[in-house]
Amino acid sequence: MLCRVALCFVLFAWIGCSSPPSPPAPGDIAAQYAAAGRFDEAAREIELAVRTRPRDLTLRRQAARIQGRAGNTELAIGHLESAIALAPQDWTIWLELADRERDRQNIADAYVAYRRASTLEPNDLRAVSGLASTADALGFTEEAQAAHTRQAQLEHQLAADASR
Repeated sequence: MLCRVALCFVLFAWIGCSSPPSPPAPGDIAAQYAAAGRFDEAAREIELAVRTRPRDLTLRRQAARIQGRAGNTELAIGHLESAIALAPQDWTIWLELADRERDRQNIADAYVAYRRASTLEPNDLRAVSGLASTADALGFTEEAQAAHTRQAQLEHQLAADASR
């Protein structure tokens, strides 16, 4: 009898009675493709992942990065806009959107996004300098001067902090 019990335990261990491995998280496969530099495959996979979880902020941001690397700027911007709808107070998403809009020479939309990012986080040098340059490009002289002044203050503060 003892031999049969031992044999059952060995048989269960051999068969693998542990629970099956969990499936990969949405976006994991896309991340693996992206890490390998296969951005077209990553773009397809991330779109499938977003369809399963359209209100997942992290997934939307990942989709924006992957679509941007794949050269799909419109899709990247669409994912950033969806992310903003989910978290409108997250200044980093506004900043990503501003950079994308500036990269595609859409200065007016970049200005709006930089302005929002710098309003939400007035101490971010990238947001303030983006606001200064886009306000300048659009001819908003007073706002551009104010942003350039703030940019100089932030640069001075960073230099002082770095020397400590």
